[in-house]
Amino acid sequence: MEPTPYSRGSSKRYFNRDMTTAEIAIIISVISAAIAGLSLGWNIYRDVVLKAKIKIDFGVRVIIQHGNQHRPEFVNIAATNHGPGIVNLSMVHVKNSSWWRWLFRKEEYAVVIHDYQNPLSGQLPCKLGVGEKLDLLFHYKADCMLKNGWSHIGISDSFGRTHWAKSKQVKEAIRQWEKDFRNKK
Repeated sequence: MEPTPYSRGSSKRYFNRDMTTAEIAIIISVISAAIAGLSLGWNIYRDVVLKAKIKIDFGVRVIIQHGNQHRPEFVNIAATNHGPGIVNLSMVHVKNSSWWRWLFRKEEYAVVIHDYQNPLSGQLPCKLGVGEKLDLLFHYKADCMLKNGWSHIGISDSFGRTHWAKSKQVKEAIRQWEKDFRNKK
């Protein structure tokens, strides 16, 4: 007996017959459901997970003006939006934290009230587009925010997240403050 095109040993089993309308409709429905699922997944990821990334730089900075011998020092918090999307920055936060403080729930939190009188400084709240930067300047003196030795300094955004400066930058600024003001009391 010779094999028929639809027998078990034939490789042409699925290619020699015509598809029915019902089978074509099922294939199209599966493909459209897969595309809709991918679209839904991307929209959820884009709107919920993929939020703007803010890079914070922190330190003691000197402002140099041509022809002026007075060179004021400021504590600078710089925030740069690395995207995607626009973000609203609202408040400067500080905290004193370490792994043992976290373990025993002894972390300390505070907010720093921005100096709205300084014409050189940016203002909060601030809306930053992708690639835009905000520089906040605080007076560098004996009773500035570095006096308390905070371990973390950052800025909160409209998504409820706080973006912290690198701890190395914070420690370096505190060392600079201690060198300049600790023994001058």
